[in-house]
Amino acid sequence: METGQNWNDWAKYNSDPRMAHVRPEALDDIIVLDLSSKSFAGCYCSSLLAEFGAQVIRIEPSEGDFIRTCTPYGILHKGEGLNYLTEGRNKSHITLNLREPEGREILKALVVQADVLIETFLPGVMNDWGIGYEQLKEINPKLIFASITANGQFGPLSQSRMPDYDNIIQAKSGIQQGTGEIMPEGKTYDDCPWAVPTKAGPWIGWAQPATFMAVGILAALHWRESSGEGQALDVATYEAYARFDDVNPVWYHGSGFVSERFGSLDKGAWLYCFSPTKDGAVFLGGLRLEMWQAFADIVGKWEEWEVDDWKDLTLFTQKEQQLKWSPLIFAETQKYTSDQLVAMSIEYGKTGRLAPVTPVVAPVCSPLETMKDENWKERGVLTPVKDPVFGDVVVAQAQHKMTETPIRTKWVCRPVGYDNGHVYLKHLGFGPAKLKTLKTAGVV
Repeated sequence: METGQNWNDWAKYNSDPRMAHVRPEALDDIIVLDLSSKSFAGCYCSSLLAEFGAQVIRIEPSEGDFIRTCTPYGILHKGEGLNYLTEGRNKSHITLNLREPEGREILKALVVQADVLIETFLPGVMNDWGIGYEQLKEINPKLIFASITANGQFGPLSQSRMPDYDNIIQAKSGIQQGTGEIMPEGKTYDDCPWAVPTKAGPWIGWAQPATFMAVGILAALHWRESSGEGQALDVATYEAYARFDDVNPVWYHGSGFVSERFGSLDKGAWLYCFSPTKDGAVFLGGLRLEMWQAFADIVGKWEEWEVDDWKDLTLFTQKEQQLKWSPLIFAETQKYTSDQLVAMSIEYGKTGRLAPVTPVVAPVCSPLETMKDENWKERGVLTPVKDPVFGDVVVAQAQHKMTETPIRTKWVCRPVGYDNGHVYLKHLGFGPAKLKTLKTAGVV
């Protein structure tokens, strides 16, 4: 850092994603074959590696992978679903029919040159085709073979035909049952149809295990540096997503307690909830008794609620206490706008009775407000990508800021088989005549 230069300026100069193109990529010597089929998890996993510079070759059937068709309202941009405009990023796309013996032989030839293979077929399918891990490691002992499936490669459900869909992952993990509004005592679904299990955000049940797998692949690559050996990796999607179930498994196995839905409240903390305002909602966060006391003071309830007598936060985390206090809090926050409450908290942290202690108050932003977030714009998260096929497309990117090997989005997607000519010529020496023959035979 230069003398007199502040940290903010130094950090931006050295890690601004708009300057990523002048720096090297961390994984640019790694070749990844993405064979994932009908799985956003596979796409997401290879996207993470591609952002770090890995040469990802996405291998699809001739009609393209089903995941390309997933899009809201059936909207297509130049023939592609909006979902795949994001998850096709930085990848070369070729077609190959693995159901044909010749197609499998071609895959083997590519595997000789590859570092990583990602697949999402039912357990045993690749093995039955003669291209499972045991067969492929004979021709490439350094291969990292990454399998993402619903129930894993072994276990009583490993051969289940149940699809590996995002919402099934959420449902089986136990988290979906615990997400959503609490059912009032003595009421039923007929009385409160809104008090049902609620899905989390888009694709989270697929994105989270995919992230686990990407981290596992990086660890396997690191271990290969010292051992010289590849390995097989096995991530079961709902098993991985259950990792997000916080303290509930420990709580159950320790005491037999089964945690049920608790709405926007949280049994482990107080204040810790969403609360309505005049113009929307805010998140309120406390975690310490003084912060809860500070909130009561902010809304003018110090004497009425006898805040001075509060000695322990533990009492307030109890279900009955939270159900008692939350409507009182909601009644107070509804007197103000979200911005007013944020400003009140900031000011209290400067001049309040318990300053610098203050509660966390954050507005619940709409998607439109988020897209216009000035901090995101400054940090390059929503910078348009100038794609030669699809034009200017905005995708969320550059979540990692790195001074020496920053991630980047070089292109957003490719049509089905777009890179057949380039990839097959570069890696296997197949010219146009050979490709034409393979296409006629239904191999590519």
